[in-house]
Order: sequence, then structure tokens, then C-alpha cells
Amino acid sequence: MPEWQKTIAGPISLEGEGIFSGQRIRLELHPLGADQGLLFERADLKGSPVIPLRPDTVLGTEGATILSDGQHQVYLIEHLLSALHGLGIDNLKIRVYGPEIPLFDGSAEVFVREILRIGLRLQPQPKRFLMVRRPFEVRNGVGRISFNPSSELKVSFRIYFDHPLIREQAFSLRVTPLTYQKEVAFARTFGFKNELLKRKEKGLLRGGSLKNAIVLDEKGILNGEGLRAPDEFVRHKVLDLIGDLYIAGLPFKGEIQAEFSGHKLHTEAVKSLLAAPEVTTLSDGFPPVALFFLAPGLQKNRAAL
Repeated sequence: MPEWQKTIAGPISLEGEGIFSGQRIRLELHPLGADQGLLFERADLKGSPVIPLRPDTVLGTEGATILSDGQHQVYLIEHLLSALHGLGIDNLKIRVYGPEIPLFDGSAEVFVREILRIGLRLQPQPKRFLMVRRPFEVRNGVGRISFNPSSELKVSFRIYFDHPLIREQAFSLRVTPLTYQKEVAFARTFGFKNELLKRKEKGLLRGGSLKNAIVLDEKGILNGEGLRAPDEFVRHKVLDLIGDLYIAGLPFKGEIQAEFSGHKLHTEAVKSLLAAPEVTTLSDGFPPVALFFLAPGLQKNRAAL
């Protein structure tokens, strides 16, 4: 039996501080029809330019995943994408009144909570998946990410940081909407005090506080509430990976293993994967390379290819 596409049952509105800009930013999520994909709208700019989520409109940096059409940008899209991928949402208009997605508490929990509060709507169109057909691996220095065939989405991550609270951690997850909610949605991003202070001094961070992330000094964490799980650090890395995989614009079916990697390697790996057509296919057999670099509105008109 096919799985059906999903959108949200009604609009959602959120507000939060942008950690890069320091601005108060409104974020709106709106339902979209089947086969429309994920569309980001910079509603604060003249003409409200719309940027479709596709591999060619995404840049990965060491600290964030960025959507860009060459003229307009939306920063920090990874946690929202993670929630959408984890919950199985295919079609959505994301209206942003600012240059970035607010970080909120540094996890995906606020997105998951609000989406589940408003509810999901099934759409009478079969869901398409990006299927990994053959083993594939991308390396970048010590970082590595590998893709292997699977009938479902499985992710695993291994990290190492020379800090007494982290050291080496590993976590694996069979991703379903339920496991995503229970196991990784709550996990917050983290950073080191000295590095964050340097970025603030350079003007790279105009906002942000202990409410937006786990902050560590040499001995422990500065957040009074403590950790939400002893391995919250690697769980957040899994959260990031699930989000970065969604830059393909379609959900994955495959087993993905990552070690010592970040947003830059994740996005490079997805783009390399799609550039090797013998490695992947869509669940309905349509070639993935031709599909992903079309505007979402053309994707359903396959005869045009």
C-alpha cells in the first residue's frame, strides 16, 4: 500500500530571536497542496521572494545550513527541516519575516509541538522517497558519511569532543514520527563558551543566550537545568543529520552512518549522492537527478521531461 503525502492541517505562527541578526523574527507555516514540496518565502523583503528547497539552493557551513537563491538567504533551516523530515511532512510554505529561522531552545521540539497541536492532513497523492540502491560514501578529512540500501530510514552518528561531559558518544535510530519525537526532537545544539564569545566579539552573533543552546566551559555546562539526556550531544547530531538529509526535498529510505561530520559534509554528501544516478532512484522509478533541479511546480508534470 502506498504512503500518502502530508501537509499540516492549518497555519502555525511562531516568534523568536535570530541568533545571527539579533532581530525578533516571525515564522509562519502554511499548508500546501500535493507535489508542491517545501517553499521558503522571505516575507520581509520586497516582492516576498520564494526559494524552493532543492539541493542547488542549499549551502552547508560548519555552523549552519543555509537556503539561498543567489540573492536572498534564509539561515539556520536545519532544525525545522529535521522536524519536517522526522514527522513525514512533504508539502509546506515556510514564511519567514527575517534572514533566519529562530533557534528557539536549540532543538526541534517547538516545531514538533506546534505541528502536532495543529495536526497533519493526508493528501491523495502517493509519497515519493529517495531510495539508496547501492553503497556510497563521502569523506572530508576525518569526517565520513556513508549510505546503504534499506527499506526504511535508519541513521547513526558517532562524535568525539575532548571535553569531560562528551568524549566519544554514538547513537542510532530507526526514524519514524514516533521515535523522532521521543528520541531526538528534544536534543539541543551545543557550543563552547570561548568560541561563542569570539563570535560575539566579531559581530557574527548578535543574539543568543543560554535559552538557545547548551553552553560548555572547560569543566561542565553553564545551563542551570542540566542535560536532557546524558548523550544529548550526539542525539542533537542525529537531529541535524535528519534535517540536512531533507535538502533533497524528498524523504530518504536508506541506512545513513555519519562520523565526526557536520552540516557542510552532510550537504556535500547529499549532492554527491544525487550526482551519481546509479546509486539512487525514486520510489516510483523516476530518475532523481532530473527531478530535483526542477521547480517544485514542474515536478508533477513528468511528461515535460
